[in-house]
Amino acid sequence: MKERILQGAPNFRDLGGMETADRRRVKPHRLLRCGHLHDLTAADRERLVAEYGLRTVIDLRTSGEMARKPDVVLPGVTYIHLPIFENQAEGVTRETVTEDDPVGRMIAMAEKMEGQAFQRMRELYKIFLDDHGIAMYRRFFEQLLAQEKGAVLWHCTMGKDRCGTAAALLETALGVPYETVLADYLLTNDFVLPETEKTIQKARERIDDESLFEQMRILDSVYEEFLDTVLGIAKEHSGSLEAFIHQGLGMTPKKTERLKELYLE
Repeated sequence: MKERILQGAPNFRDLGGMETADRRRVKPHRLLRCGHLHDLTAADRERLVAEYGLRTVIDLRTSGEMARKPDVVLPGVTYIHLPIFENQAEGVTRETVTEDDPVGRMIAMAEKMEGQAFQRMRELYKIFLDDHGIAMYRRFFEQLLAQEKGAVLWHCTMGKDRCGTAAALLETALGVPYETVLADYLLTNDFVLPETEKTIQKARERIDDESLFEQMRILDSVYEEFLDTVLGIAKEHSGSLEAFIHQGLGMTPKKTERLKELYLE
């Protein structure tokens, strides 16, 4: 299990130090990704502001998710809402489950999958790059280009799907090799799954259904096939992921060079 850097922010990591194909590296304390910021501790808040110099938070969640677990508001930080989807994912996103306790919510969510969690998650990824999703990721890059100083942090609920897709697009635009992009994407499993197993152990006190527990694991995991779904759509749109970032997301050569000036050393 990966040690939590921030105790109240699931799946938190700094992209600093990530190496590009031309042997440059991402600057530390500039690009941060994680899950929701609802449970930040006092120490987390101090660290984000004082150590990381956090200036901007980009929330990729739906309005329903934000209402259930609003971000802790930090002084001097700008909050931007860029929902990758809103109503298109009914039945997959977690705000549609009304159970109040975490274990009950997870059981209810797994039951809603009807044994199709893997397929449903792949379908969810297709929504990320529909017209609305593309517009949101385009605005994500526009915000990055406007971030002259300090750290920008983007997140969804668990920091794995919408957030992971944003990271993959950004890392590719910065020139990070695909093998490294994929490794960072899959690293989510090391951060999240140990907590999932704890939830499953508590769920065993209520139900005895191994197939349902496997659905829980799938819902809390990322797979190369999920990212492949995004890559496939990008290729259909523009021929390659790099071309999609240029054509679909508006990252012209000039903008891409500026992005690298801002975030690489």
